[in-house]
Amino acid sequence: MTGAHPSGGDSTRLARTVAAYGLIGSLLDPPEVPLGEREFVRLHAAVRSQRMTGLLWAAITDDAFPVTTSQRDRALESHLQALAVALVLERLLVETVGAFEAAGIPVRALKGTASAHLDYPDPGMRTFGDIDLLVPSEAFDDAVASLTRAGNQRRFPQPRPGFDRRFSKGSSFRTPDGLEIDLHRTFAMGPFGARIPLRELWARSETYVLAGTPVHCLPVEERLLHATYHAVLGGTTPRLVPLRDVAQILLTQAVDVGRMHRLMSASRGDAVVARAIRLAWHELCLADVLALSAWSESYREDRQSAAELAVYGTGTSYAAKSFATVKAIPSLTHKARFAFALALPERSYLEERQEGRAQRIRRGLAQILSLRSGR
Repeated sequence: MTGAHPSGGDSTRLARTVAAYGLIGSLLDPPEVPLGEREFVRLHAAVRSQRMTGLLWAAITDDAFPVTTSQRDRALESHLQALAVALVLERLLVETVGAFEAAGIPVRALKGTASAHLDYPDPGMRTFGDIDLLVPSEAFDDAVASLTRAGNQRRFPQPRPGFDRRFSKGSSFRTPDGLEIDLHRTFAMGPFGARIPLRELWARSETYVLAGTPVHCLPVEERLLHATYHAVLGGTTPRLVPLRDVAQILLTQAVDVGRMHRLMSASRGDAVVARAIRLAWHELCLADVLALSAWSESYREDRQSAAELAVYGTGTSYAAKSFATVKAIPSLTHKARFAFALALPERSYLEERQEGRAQRIRRGLAQILSLRSGR
């Protein structure tokens, strides 16, 4: 393919080239000769930090990305290290899923391991650094208890008992070996996460088998919805692997476009999905036009969606995102409980964040007022 050749000194563009490797229609071409040592060191650092060692190694072994012998050895060493971490995490996944199912807790594997096994031609192309599990809201406390019994330590307390199973995105746990388990009840914190019709996520599933254990995951449309939320709402600057996940699903899976639009409509997440697909197509320089990529280019955010997306931008805190969630909570009773828990959390929650109640309220309200005024 004749495409866009990244210059040797442009490590960002080279990282995008690695992220796009293997996608049909990408106009990003690898360099024609091995990079100089400085350029490769910068690229290698970016590849490792963004967990793209599998994509770089696939490009190298396919003779699509020219490297020196030394560069090949370093790329292989980094990828083997990433695979070793993934194998340890997948053992933890099997153990945790088994414990949940023995306790009668429904569970879905999310993100890295699910996408690796269901969406990529070789699971080794999609490495990951933790495991993400979705459980129903009503089973959240039981899942927390199961993880705690297994010796895992909750990283952050909830504001008040019952807050996480009613309102939060979830909670993170650290294993005795230093690994991380992220327990989810929805896809994101803030207003977009609060509007997802959670019961609908449990209507269907897809499954892969890991070490003889069936691992249930979300169906492809829900996986795509989650991938877009993770890409756009997971950080101020979208990382390349989540954008690759969005493109990977769209370009390799049979996505039901009508069903996807119904999911977006039910969660009022059209703005998130459109932005994620548009970013994936632009960052990975994808030329193929699909129904959803064409829709994302023509989509225009309304004022409310733009304001809600701004809540996830640079400089906004957990408190600001949390206060912005109030409008998205349908029940007045739940609005009151949500606001009360955040305004007057338990002392352990405040001590973890080293702030007083008055300081917390002032900071959250100031950020919300700033966002609403457009400053």
